[in-house]
Amino acid sequence: DAQTETEMPTGSVSDEPLLGPLDIILLVCLLAGTAWYLLKGKKKENQASQFKSYSIQPTTVNTMTMVENSFIKKLQSSGRRLVVFYGSQTGTAEEFAGRLAKEGIRYQMKGMVADPEECNMEELLMLKDIDKSLAVFCLAT
Repeated sequence: DAQTETEMPTGSVSDEPLLGPLDIILLVCLLAGTAWYLLKGKKKENQASQFKSYSIQPTTVNTMTMVENSFIKKLQSSGRRLVVFYGSQTGTAEEFAGRLAKEGIRYQMKGMVADPEECNMEELLMLKDIDKSLAVFCLAT
């Protein structure tokens, strides 16, 4: 009988720990990762609030830039009568507009080349104030 008592489990809890070393390491890593994730979110909220408080101040537009873009003033001051406007994405029309402006010299019309995006096109009506003036538009895709 003594042999059967030692071989049979008595139903009591063994001396094995509930958590092993690997379990403890995994739990510590999991807790550290969770803490890092939660703290990272708070830092982003603080940074976002810093960006929200920033405001952009508008700048005033100088009237000097409007005068510089006046092709009528440029024509009158340089004694030119021909203006060739170009519009192109690839530069083809710009090159052709330059050739046309140079070709105007053959017909006693000094010319200039202008980009309509940089000029005030409402001034085009004032072109009639310049004697024997001509406006040419070169557009290419």
